[in-house]
Amino acid sequence: MKRIVVILFCVVASVGCHRQLQPSDYELWGVDVSRHQKRVDWEVVAEENKPDFVFLKATEGTLITDPSYARHAKALDKAGILWGAYHFFGHRTSGKAQARNFIRTAKLKKGNLIPVLDIERHRFMKDPKRSVREAKAFCREIHRYYGVNPIIYCSTRFYEHYLQEDFPADKYTLWIADYTQNPHHLDWVFWQHTDSHFLTGIRGGVDRNVFAGDLVELKKLTL
Repeated sequence: MKRIVVILFCVVASVGCHRQLQPSDYELWGVDVSRHQKRVDWEVVAEENKPDFVFLKATEGTLITDPSYARHAKALDKAGILWGAYHFFGHRTSGKAQARNFIRTAKLKKGNLIPVLDIERHRFMKDPKRSVREAKAFCREIHRYYGVNPIIYCSTRFYEHYLQEDFPADKYTLWIADYTQNPHHLDWVFWQHTDSHFLTGIRGGVDRNVFAGDLVELKKLTL
């Protein structure tokens, strides 16, 4: 009987070791917002269920700025919530010019999370190689100004098809969006696992993300 129990224990332990980690298995989590979140009360968010980090949309392309960015940034500072900013990549314009739009608008300071480049499949993505080339130009300009490579945000499929060769995980911090499973094979640092999380203080659904590390490691990703 003892032998049977030991065998069963080993089998269960083995299965547990190979279990795919779920969002709830990660200690640190956060959200990302833009003008699409019409009503956000960061004071209420901080009181009810304070996130460990927040990413704000700052810019898009070479000219577009998010009208809610400055308001969110000020409120997050007041609430004592760690935050950073992201740029939504435009496939028709210069990556360097887009980076300058971001730098001019984001006005990131010491203690903010490092910049993020959000690059996704779009109807204007006519030439994938050109898009990758301009994305690299964006990253070079960000590195020139801030001294760091930006975090790369994209979906699992987009990364595997277009970015993996030019934006390896050993040089860029990966923020992967995958709503079906944990994309652990991509060595991500942030994982966006849903776009319909409900949080007291934010009207409607919001993107929820988890961080693959502890608070000390998260602070290493600040300017």
